Amino acid sequence: MWLLALETTTRDGSVALLHDDRVIAERPGAPALSHAERFPDDFAAVLAEAGLTPGAIDLFAVATGPGGFTGLRIGLAAIQGLALALDRPVAGVASLPALAWAALDHDAQLAAAGAWLDASRGEVFAAAYARPASADAQWPLVALAAPTAAPAAVTLAAWNGVVPHGLQVAAACHDVACAALEAAGYSALAPPAQLAGIVGRIAWRMHAAGLTGTPHALMPEYVRRPDVEIERDRRAAARVP
Repeated sequence: MWLLALETTTRDGSVALLHDDRVIAERPGAPALSHAERFPDDFAAVLAEAGLTPGAIDLFAVATGPGGFTGLRIGLAAIQGLALALDRPVAGVASLPALAWAALDHDAQLAAAGAWLDASRGEVFAAAYARPASADAQWPLVALAAPTAAPAAVTLAAWNGVVPHGLQVAAACHDVACAALEAAGYSALAPPAQLAGIVGRIAWRMHAAGLTGTPHALMPEYVRRPDVEIERDRRAAARVP
């Protein structure tokens, strides 16, 4: 089956074309362009590389967050629109388990892995996952620490006694947060340069397990409330006499 995966939760983002579990083409986004500006050309380019038309895609996949609010919404809307137009199923893949799965997939000896993403405002999005006990499990990860958005010190305090020290963590975070991670006894790994291919490979497994759905079922995974909502509430509270 042919699968198109999109990741817009990071600043650059990426798009990938897969045939079953194999990445055929993958392109990073151009930093000078917005996600909305770059996606049509990137989508056309990966299709052209394989000599395909949009109608050849059997499944669409998208990173559902957490990440940048605007990019996240653009990615979901783009994939929903394509899937609706072509009457295809979709798979929503959360960013944090995708990062952790990439680390586990790269090193078969790892029993567990974590993921940290820069959440701005001095915070990180973080989670940790282990391999399932059975190789036949529908989902390729078991949560050790649920996704959170908090300062690095708060996250590490929550992980103490729950997430084993020495765990390897795919960390796309600011220098201070990554330094705190390593000072606490964890190993910070460089995350994949492009995440769309990982999103697509997980989506292929979701499809095999019957875990895909309709475009309407796609939901963003913010973990933290969007900045615009927090600012709206702050202004409303300031107006209260």
